[in-house]
Amino acid sequence: MKRISKAICLALAAAFAALNMAGCISYVAIDEYGYVMTVGVDKGETYDYRFCFIVQVEGASQGESDAENVVLSAEGNNIYDAVAVIEVGVPYQLNFGRANYMLFSKEVAETGYIARFIDESFKNLGVRRSTKLMVVLGDSLDYCTGVVSKDNPNTSKRQYSILRDYVSEGLTPITNIAMFTQNVNAKRGDNIVTLGATDDSIPNEEITGSSQDSELNPNSTTAGVERTGGLRAYYMGCAVFDGGTMKGVLSGRDTEIILMAKGMFRAGRLTLHHEGGEGHMVLLLKGGGKPKVELSIDGDAPYAKMGVRLQCHIECGEEDMDYNKWNREVKPMLEDYMERELERVFTLCRGLNSDAYEIGKYAAMKFHSAEEWEQYDWKSRYPELNMEFDVSLYVENEEINSLGG
Repeated sequence: MKRISKAICLALAAAFAALNMAGCISYVAIDEYGYVMTVGVDKGETYDYRFCFIVQVEGASQGESDAENVVLSAEGNNIYDAVAVIEVGVPYQLNFGRANYMLFSKEVAETGYIARFIDESFKNLGVRRSTKLMVVLGDSLDYCTGVVSKDNPNTSKRQYSILRDYVSEGLTPITNIAMFTQNVNAKRGDNIVTLGATDDSIPNEEITGSSQDSELNPNSTTAGVERTGGLRAYYMGCAVFDGGTMKGVLSGRDTEIILMAKGMFRAGRLTLHHEGGEGHMVLLLKGGGKPKVELSIDGDAPYAKMGVRLQCHIECGEEDMDYNKWNREVKPMLEDYMERELERVFTLCRGLNSDAYEIGKYAAMKFHSAEEWEQYDWKSRYPELNMEFDVSLYVENEEINSLGG
């Protein structure tokens, strides 16, 4: 009897193996995690906050390789309350190890909650220090649904395109958790954070976790410019901070100026219209490295002089340009314009009590100890800071330089 049972078992095992090898039976491995790519925080109605998440859900089986992006949200007094509510309604746990961005509505950022949220979530949720920050005009939930798209399954790739645009256009900064907390704690300069918004004139797609707008507002455009196609969510400009509290917003062009003063400007275009409105000139500007800053704190008010070096390539608008015209007319005019722009944006930031130019870093070098620096209380003296700017502009056009010998 035992011999018969053993033979039957061997036969069944062989048959099962044959079916498995033939593909009739496949092993199903359901991923237990939903990977959070983006975290958003808005003001709540019932509880203090509404938390939203762009979640990447892996294929349901080994035969499904495509990932799906969904937007989930729930209210709570902290992120842990919201996660607990969400996880009882989905067949996976939320994993924050792949998070690339944290979004905060302007209303939340103005309360100073960002620093506290980072402290609450960083260690326990496994969020990386390289996770980048963004302030959103409107609701973070609307922005998240505007990012997720049928034609854009790789949400993380879309998010990293912000870094590409930062390098090529300079219209937005890049600030991660490590940079933000360091500036808040050290008090040697203030943060500027990527500014995002949604264009309500772009229809919302009917996708999982998203809702179609009943009425579209054609007046809500992309930074005042109408566009057709693309995603509803976009980014341009920056949110300006005083410590851990947001104080105001600046345009993309003003953000370029701040990045020049911080030595973080890579490249960007500048269009200048001639007097009388006839014609214009387009320049491709490139950063020339860290600015040179001379600072004095001996008088009644601190004084600083900043030297900024820029390179430029004239792309259009000056067909008759030669070395003499550049050196005698255009170069001094452009340098004067950039100096006035640096002063204008500095005045805006100083009015918000934001040391966005990070002059405090140079002031801290004047002291021999952290105790002396703290006693000096830089931010109490910052509103009295006077600044002077000196811009040196160098042209890259070979046809202009060659004529100069």
